[in-house]
Amino acid sequence: MNDRDAISRRMREHFEDFWSAGDPWQLEQSALDQTRYARQHALVNDRRYARALDLGCGSGQFTRLLADVADHVVGVDIAQAAIDRAAVTCRGKHNVELRVANVMDDDYSKAESWDLIVMTESIYCLGWLYPMFDVGWLVSELLGSMRAGGRFLLVNTLGTETDYLLLPWLIKTYRDLFLNVGYELEREESLRGTKNGVELEVAMSLLRKPAAGNP
Repeated sequence: MNDRDAISRRMREHFEDFWSAGDPWQLEQSALDQTRYARQHALVNDRRYARALDLGCGSGQFTRLLADVADHVVGVDIAQAAIDRAAVTCRGKHNVELRVANVMDDDYSKAESWDLIVMTESIYCLGWLYPMFDVGWLVSELLGSMRAGGRFLLVNTLGTETDYLLLPWLIKTYRDLFLNVGYELEREESLRGTKNGVELEVAMSLLRKPAAGNP
């Protein structure tokens, strides 16, 4: 087994255990997360998308909302337990397709072009296990898989000095990686709130692939 296989197995086992336990992060019920999903929806709700991709869709809380703004939505998560919960969440949304897959292993060069891609609280999980080179390669591949003018919504919580995966400078480095690869920043905002008695800030970056002919 090579290093990537070992990493993929570790990530799959970690999130399979997580989602099999229910909803330990309270993503499906906390007021802050529900407000965040609503704000994410508002950020992308000014147009209609042909194809949308939700990477690391978890239990499908935002995937379900994407079904209202896109003709076809694909939700991807590495854990079967997450996809099983997403199937319940998205029941009745006939334009939603759910897949079990490791986003780092998909071949985006062969995928149809996307009009909208979303990563909510996901990229720092990849940065936890994979080298930055691999994360950068993924971001570049995703850019290539999008139509010109397509959008990418990147959403991450900014943690405290003890939240090592969520350190603000690290989260901002991921955002800058998208810009360095070639995305343009269309809009950026933050949402502040309390969850389990802790004050949190959620950073939302709406990026776009430059239109054809733009530098």
